[in-house]
Amino acid sequence: MSSHDGSTPSSDPSTAQSSLPSISMSSGNRGRTDLAWGHCREAPELSVGCKKTKLVCLYCAKVFAGGGINRFKQHLAGAKGEVEQCCKCPPDVRHQMVLNLKGNAETKKKELEKCK
Repeated sequence: MSSHDGSTPSSDPSTAQSSLPSISMSSGNRGRTDLAWGHCREAPELSVGCKKTKLVCLYCAKVFAGGGINRFKQHLAGAKGEVEQCCKCPPDVRHQMVLNLKGNAETKKKELEKCK
């Protein structure tokens, strides 16, 4: 008789990974590697007659009709002047998005300097 009753977590890495939440990626689209994709969902039901799919914030349910993932990231980060900030975004997510936007701006600046 085995002493393993299945009530303890398995140390097998293949089964440990299966319990992690996964972010579904739409096939046919470019790779969705940005962190912000985990905090929104695409809403094709709201995009009838539009060329671009609309995004919906998972925290406040605000719908974004344009601007893409960068505008959505500004929403989560609370960037002033561009979009309305998310009033329900957790502080750790907000901080993560602020750091990501700063990193993107620094990368663009370095690329522009290379071109000169």
